[in-house]
Formats: sequence, structure tokens, C-alpha cells
Amino acid sequence: MEATMKAGFSVEKVAVTNGPFKYTAYRLTGWQDGRRIRKQFPNRDEAEGARLELEIQAANRANAIRPVNTRLSPAQVAEAEAVFSRLGSRPLAEAVDWFLANYRPPKAAMALATATAAFLVDRAQHVRPVVLSDYSKTFNRLNAEFPGKNVGDITTADVQRFLTSRQIGKKRFNNLRGELSTLFAFCIKSPQNWIAENPVKAVEVFKVSRDLPEIITAAKAAEIMQFAESYTGGTRDLPPGCMVPYFALCLFARLRPSTENGEISKLAASPDLARAVDTALGAIRISPEISKVKSVRQITIQPNLASWLARYPLKDFPILPLGSKKMVNEIRHKFGIGQDVMRHTFISMHVAKFKSMGAAALEAGNSETMIRKHYYNLVSDADAVAFWGIKPSA
Repeated sequence: MEATMKAGFSVEKVAVTNGPFKYTAYRLTGWQDGRRIRKQFPNRDEAEGARLELEIQAANRANAIRPVNTRLSPAQVAEAEAVFSRLGSRPLAEAVDWFLANYRPPKAAMALATATAAFLVDRAQHVRPVVLSDYSKTFNRLNAEFPGKNVGDITTADVQRFLTSRQIGKKRFNNLRGELSTLFAFCIKSPQNWIAENPVKAVEVFKVSRDLPEIITAAKAAEIMQFAESYTGGTRDLPPGCMVPYFALCLFARLRPSTENGEISKLAASPDLARAVDTALGAIRISPEISKVKSVRQITIQPNLASWLARYPLKDFPILPLGSKKMVNEIRHKFGIGQDVMRHTFISMHVAKFKSMGAAALEAGNSETMIRKHYYNLVSDADAVAFWGIKPSA
């Protein structure tokens, strides 16, 4: 006898005698629900087919799967089972009631690519070109990640996956999260009404600890200004001191230093530079068009800065001469200073010398809380006095 054992049921080849006739058959035997199963088939294929059907029935009984008369389609039955699995012990009826009470369908489906384009057009009236450029780069990646999707199809899981796939630090993660949140908030507002909820809202914001700001000593600042007085642009053959106004204004007036879109570059392009840098009244006026935060502020021209501007007047020494971006990078590299070091140094030296966090906040465009938290007691009184005493060489 040849037997095959499979999951409680067996198929065996047997010789059958029926009167004068002898033939071969295949017998299926086993147990199901306490009943002995014993069937005979003329060939192995039929026997194995019956065995497989019995095993499926046994497996279904073990998993409590039961035939039920229902009006639901097979797909709807599968979806209902998945919903019950997700709800756990919570009742389906309550979940449906909550959905019906809170769901607000969008008035119109809108393609993600069209929504991002509309957002950029709207934001162009309110933000600086560099910010608009950042938005555009982020949305290009977003559209590439979800081609052909409607904005209403983007889920929190999609947003989370998009952000975490970027391999970026916590601060950049938070910034990108903010850009996406602003986009979806725009899509919610009237007259858009393209989505009912912001999928970014549930994405966690990382808590980013901020280290002490990097600053330089008065001696290092003096070295930079001394070098700037003799600097002629390297191979550019410019007048000595060609970069003095840039470094003097960044160090002693705390202007944001980017030569492309910082406050220093906008001040340099001001149509009335003499009014913006008013040496007669001793004030630098930062208008909303120049300020990063779009607010007016005024910076006092301290006596040492006045000396630099008198020796190197802006009418003869432009703030940003031709090729200034490369020259700034050359000097910064030579002294090993980052882009924001000069403005951090200004605030620290201002607080130490003039003892007023309020005045420092007004001139720097920060809050007093920020000044107290990050810039208080970073330098000695003596170093601050030395810093504000840095003047052109005799």
C-alpha cells in the first residue's frame, strides 16, 4: 500500500476486489468534526482534490470563518473585516457616527501640481524671492513623489514618508514640515476648499536644542578689519579697503550678511543709500523691504562705525563691489568664520557694553527673550569695550 499523509487526511492506493473483478482505486481517509471520513476515487488526482477541499474546510473552521447570507459584495465583506480588525473592541456604529458628524467633503478635487502652483502665485505677493525659491524646490520634490495625485489624496502617512526619506536633520525636517503645513492650510481656506483637514498637523515637530551662538573675540574682529583695510580683492586689483564697508556694517551694525539676499545686499541696492545710512544723524534705517522679518528697525551708528564710514565713504567704496561674493568667502575662509558669526558677535558685544537687552533687541530685530536666552554674558566687559573701540588704522 502506498500512502500520502497531509494535515490529518491521507490518500492511499488500494487494490479492490468486486466479485470476479479486480482494480486499483485511491482511498481518502481522515477525521472531521468527530466523524470518520472514508471515500474512494478512481484516480489519484480526484482523491487529492477532495483531500485539499477537506483541509480548506478544516482550516476555515479553525479560524471561525463561516458562510453568511449577505447583500455585501466580496470586496465589501473584505473591507468590513479589515475595518473591524482596526477598530478592535470599539463599536463600528460609533465610528460611523463620528465620521458622519465630522467629515467635510471637499468642494472640488484639485491636482497636487495645480494646488502647489496656485500656492506659489499667492505667496509671491507676501514673501521674499529666496523663500519662494525654497517653496518651489520642496514642491517640485513633492510632485515628483506623488505624480498625478489630488491634493486631497495626500495622507499623514504620505507626508511622514516624504519627510523621513529626505535624510535630513531635525531642524531642516521642521522647516520642511512647516512649508508643507502652510501649503495644505492654503488648500483648506476659502475660496480653495480643496481639502477638509491638514494632513501635516499630526506629524510630530522635533524639539531642537540650540547651542550657544558662535562669536569671535575683539582681537579677532580687529584682525579682520585690519586685513580688510589692506585687501585689494586678491587678483582683482581693487582699491585697498574695497571690502571695509561690508565687514564694518556686518560687524558693527549687525546686518544679515548674505551677498545675494541678505539685508546687506538689499541695503546696498537701496535707491537712497544716503538716507538709509544717515551718518549725519548717526542712524541706519532698515525698512520692511530690507528687513528679513518685514518690520522697521533703526540701528545706532556707534562712534567706531562712524569712523570706518568716514574713512571709507559709501559713495567711493560701494558696500558690494563687483565680485563681492567671492571676496567675502575668501576673507571668511581666511579667518575661519561662518556666515552668521558677525551678527552673533554684534549682539553679544552690544549687550556686554551697553547693558540693555531691550536696546540690543530693537537694533538686532530679535526679542528680548531671545537675547537673554542666547546672548547674555557671552563676553567680558573688557572685550566689549575693546570691540567697540576698533577703528581704522591711523
